[in-house]
Amino acid sequence: MKFYVDVHRGMRSVEGFRITYSTDGKAFKHVDSFSGIPAGPGDQLFVDTIPPSHTDGAIELLGRGVEVYYHLRRLTLLKKVRGELRLPKSARGDIRALMKIGERWFRRVTGDFLVMRRMVLVYKPLMKTHQQLLNKYKALSEAEREVLRQVIKSLEVHMEEVARMIVEEAGKRYQAYNRLVDGLGIRGNI
Repeated sequence: MKFYVDVHRGMRSVEGFRITYSTDGKAFKHVDSFSGIPAGPGDQLFVDTIPPSHTDGAIELLGRGVEVYYHLRRLTLLKKVRGELRLPKSARGDIRALMKIGERWFRRVTGDFLVMRRMVLVYKPLMKTHQQLLNKYKALSEAEREVLRQVIKSLEVHMEEVARMIVEEAGKRYQAYNRLVDGLGIRGNI
């Protein structure tokens, strides 16, 4: 059975997101977690997005034997299909649009992919903040730079810790990563 899922911000959900799903585009149900979707072995789940806070629920579905497919974030495509079908911008409209898009616009995900994605999502804002602080640092006088220098150093320490965690996890989960690192002779360098 195919499940089509829309994840959207909701006021009542504990984690800030509400999950709406349908198998036929006519009957819709709401849950607060992916684990609440009654999918079983051999079922396919097509989802528009997987927020980091719902990664464990998606991994639980994978553990049940459900194939999880993730929309390749072509929001313009979803918007275009919704417009062509004259669907409202709502969970129901998005689900009906997902049903029409076609499977080639989805990527089958694994537990390894979801765990690594969540870890990278921790690193990205650190990197963005670091770059913003460096840009501000360049515009300040020497006296003002001293204050920012300590903040930047602290952020770099945190970035290195997260990078080490990512490297360690990638080494455990992907043999191709290990072959690449060994082939390039960069093991131990972050």
